[in-house]
Amino acid sequence: MEIFLFLGLAVFLILSPALWLRPGLHEKRRSALRVAARESGAAIRADKPPLQAVDGLVGYRWRYPQAAPGSDFTLVRDAHASDRLQEVMAGWRWRQAPLPPLSDDNDRRLKEVLRTLPEDALVVASAPQGLTLWWEESCEAKAFEPSLRALVGLVDQLAGSGRHRK
Repeated sequence: MEIFLFLGLAVFLILSPALWLRPGLHEKRRSALRVAARESGAAIRADKPPLQAVDGLVGYRWRYPQAAPGSDFTLVRDAHASDRLQEVMAGWRWRQAPLPPLSDDNDRRLKEVLRTLPEDALVVASAPQGLTLWWEESCEAKAFEPSLRALVGLVDQLAGSGRHRK
């Protein structure tokens, strides 16, 4: 009887570290989101997010073609923006308005995309090199698909909206 107890304890001690290393549901969901984002052409950014007061933000960045830079702007959710910033639409404010200004079509498309984003999407930033979504990765990959398609379409549309190099 003691031998079975000893063998059971030995097996438990051998397997317990392996069980700790198994990915949990949160890691599996986040991994599926990141795979979908990479397949859409995004790079995952783990550097310092533009909002210092919020921990856990991850950036998904889509690059503009080098010959067609994008406009330079930053949008922030109302909950994390000063009331002094200009409102773009309900829920979003300009931290930095677009330079050069967006065309009417590009502005309309940007607002459509903002409506599709999950509530934990806190910052949308565009620079000549690319468009970045900063968020907390709260939803399932399947639920994020419409936002992902909208963001890829926005990157395609905004390509060339920035200042061209001379």
